[in-house]
Amino acid sequence: MRRVETILIVLSLAFYAWFVAHFGTSEIFSYLRMAGWGLALTIMLEAVARFVNTIGWRVTIYDCPPSLGIAQLFFTRIAGEAVDYVTPSAQLGGQFVMAMMVRHKLRMPFGLATVIIAALAEVVGQIGFITAALIFSLHMMPAGARLFWPIMGGFVIALALAGGFFFVQKKQPFSHLWRAAARFDIGGIQREEIKASADEADALLIDFYSHHRARFFIAALCYVVAWGLGPVEIYLLLNLLHEPDSIRIALLVEGVGLLLERATFLIPAKLVSQEGGKALILSMLGYPAGVGFAIGFLRRVKEMVWVLFGLISLMLHRIFVENGREAEDAVRTSAAEVLKVQQAQGD
Repeated sequence: MRRVETILIVLSLAFYAWFVAHFGTSEIFSYLRMAGWGLALTIMLEAVARFVNTIGWRVTIYDCPPSLGIAQLFFTRIAGEAVDYVTPSAQLGGQFVMAMMVRHKLRMPFGLATVIIAALAEVVGQIGFITAALIFSLHMMPAGARLFWPIMGGFVIALALAGGFFFVQKKQPFSHLWRAAARFDIGGIQREEIKASADEADALLIDFYSHHRARFFIAALCYVVAWGLGPVEIYLLLNLLHEPDSIRIALLVEGVGLLLERATFLIPAKLVSQEGGKALILSMLGYPAGVGFAIGFLRRVKEMVWVLFGLISLMLHRIFVENGREAEDAVRTSAAEVLKVQQAQGD
């Protein structure tokens, strides 16, 4: 799998090198200069989307401790998204990071279950948004007919991934992962405690889908709202680049672009679907390919800003929270040892 991912990354980077050489850096940078201050607007718009995403995750936590506020969940989520962005983890590494960052307030089994449930709700919300966007825009645009079969193919892949993800969650995924990890001789881990946590997380998944379906659909609706801000960004960028635009075009570009991202989810940092995907889609709709590449590049700059925020959040958590906890544990351990010595001396 790692070899396949490496090959895909190398091919994607080669494509970008060819694209820049073919269309010329001067044309691409001229579009970037046109956007100017608009990049700050896209960064702020992304903040709204990520906050709504955080609410979607919060909805799945049906027994949330009062000490776990929405601000901590927000910074935890952007840290997990940053890990997903820079690693080929199929969006699983970031979920584990999120559960780890809140484990002092939300028990690890519950944290693991909720982040996995929220991830499925996000996929369902994305499919719901794509469906609505394409129904509204595709039949109104003759140029969109050329995208019919690619769209159908993307839908099949997206639905298959969502269905497979749900099926896996019903089949005790954490217990299976633990059994696979237990085959390796890893020193310093508490095997029985981890096994019990994995079993509890699996039980929580089954319980959630049996008794909290309303929460799942509310969470999915939150993600629909967050995905719905994507076309607003496309519309804004087309205006800044002085290109003819409409909300229908923005909906179509975002909907097809999300299908492409879902089909290439194993490749980190959206190396296929960002610049190249937007260039392909907009060129099929009659726009210059350079416009699509510029829009993709501007979105990448925005995403890298949020990746930076997420990595800073993860670093600060490690410095101030984890190190603080470790220091407290060391003090408690030392105090316990001193107490034992004093008791021994007294005896």
